[in-house]
Amino acid sequence: MLWGLVMPNGLVSVKFIQNKFNSDKYIELLKTFAIPIMNLNYKSYWFVQDNASIHASKKVVQYLSGEITTLAWPSKSPDLNIMENVWKMLSDLVYNECQPRNNAELKERILRAVETLNRDQRQTVIGLYQSFRCRLTKLLLLNGSIINKKDNM
Repeated sequence: MLWGLVMPNGLVSVKFIQNKFNSDKYIELLKTFAIPIMNLNYKSYWFVQDNASIHASKKVVQYLSGEITTLAWPSKSPDLNIMENVWKMLSDLVYNECQPRNNAELKERILRAVETLNRDQRQTVIGLYQSFRCRLTKLLLLNGSIINKKDNM
C-alpha cells in the first residue's frame, strides 16, 4: 500500500506501507512523518484527509483532535480531493512505459515518479491548492452537488 502527503508548496511525499495498516500504525505514521514535516514547514495549517475508514476511526479522530486542526471532509467528494489528482499524475508517470515486472521495479518507478512530479509538475500541484477554495465555495453554493456536472457550470 502507498500513503501520500501533498503540501501546499507543491511537494509530494509517499510512504510504502507493509502488511496490515490499522489505526495504531496510521497514528504512528502521522506522529513520525506527516506532523513533523507539516510543523517544520508551517506555523499553522489545516490537515485534510478523506473519509477512508482508517482516517475516520475513533482512535485516529481522537488523536488528531488533540494534535492538529483538521478540516471536516464531506463524503463522496472526489472533485475536492487534491490527492486524487496527484495519484493520477503519479500513476501516469509510473505506467508511461511497460508494466513493471515485480514489486521492486514498481516501488522504484513510484519513487522516480515522485521525484519527477516534485521537479517538473510542482506548479500544477500548487495550482490544485490555489483552486481549492474556489472548488470548496462552488460545492457550498451547490449544496453539495457535483461540481463538474455540465448543468452546474
